[in-house]
Amino acid sequence: RFLILLFIISGCSDNNQSYFPLNSIKSWSYKVVIQPEIDKETIYKKTKISLGKKSLEIDKKKKSLYPFLREDGSVFFYKNYKDGIYRHGYAFARDKTIKLENKKRIVLPMPEKVGKKWAVESKTFLILKRYPYYDYRATTNFEIKYQIISKDEIVNTPLGKFKDCLLVKGIGKTQFIGDSEIGSIEINITSNEWYAKGIGLVKSIREEKTDSDLFGTTVMTQVIEHFEK
Repeated sequence: RFLILLFIISGCSDNNQSYFPLNSIKSWSYKVVIQPEIDKETIYKKTKISLGKKSLEIDKKKKSLYPFLREDGSVFFYKNYKDGIYRHGYAFARDKTIKLENKKRIVLPMPEKVGKKWAVESKTFLILKRYPYYDYRATTNFEIKYQIISKDEIVNTPLGKFKDCLLVKGIGKTQFIGDSEIGSIEINITSNEWYAKGIGLVKSIREEKTDSDLFGTTVMTQVIEHFEK
């Protein structure tokens, strides 16, 4: 276990490793804290396991993809292209059919140059109001615009300090049309993600801020707690 920890802490400085490693079988474990402005916080564990390179038949064609298994049983499929790493499709736990992304969904571009920009479709998922008998979640589609801000970030985690990490910032804005009581609310989204070479995501902070006193602002913080090769 000491050798694994040593590998993790030194992994950021290895220039031959990717910020989103796909080739080796690995597992990640994160602590996730969701802090609403008007309700109690929620804390849970999030895990993902890289299953290694697989040859899969999709639309009667063989494709080499990298599946990642999540704690809820869903699987997300990634592919490495010359210009970056893309999420190619997904399969939910109850439905093993692989659904392809409607558009090419880039996760990280290559090469990872400071100032590089891209955009992807996303959904709001943090804005929630709890009532005595039901929950009301403000979920809507929007475009989030990402940019690489820095490649020399220092990130402190329960595993230690990571140096020379990639910082990706995302910004988005959308409107949610609720019922007659809620009306229309404006949501501003910001996301900061830190990636370490040879490991991937080590920390992220996402904020969904509304102009409504009913929903307020919710912040989700995700920090890596464990990593195995």
